[in-house]
Amino acid sequence: MVKLYAAVVFAFIAATVIVITGLSSDARAITVFLRSIVGFISAGLVVYILLKVLAAQGIMDFDAFIEAKDEEALAELEGEESSAAGENTAEDESPETGEAKPAEKGESAQFEPLSSDDLTRMETPE
Repeated sequence: MVKLYAAVVFAFIAATVIVITGLSSDARAITVFLRSIVGFISAGLVVYILLKVLAAQGIMDFDAFIEAKDEEALAELEGEESSAAGENTAEDESPETGEAKPAEKGESAQFEPLSSDDLTRMETPE
């Protein structure tokens, strides 16, 4: 479906450009209309055929790419839901004291703002 959507978008853009240029050049309305129809169909076909060829050659298949992204997103959501459920039960068992949680591994526990002494100064070329 992505191939079809992309073809329709590019065809619509082509038809819009043809209409704008036709109306700005004071062409007859029927001529502008027919040219925009031909431009819409031809641009749509060119884009659709190009995307089909790219998919057949294995260069880029947009449909498979989006399906893979959807499957990855679903897997991430299912993983987050199960881990979130585990975290909620652990939080319910421990009483809240109002203190900040300790930093995880690899994170610094304190925030240190930058000072002008820590910045590297660049010399201007002479």
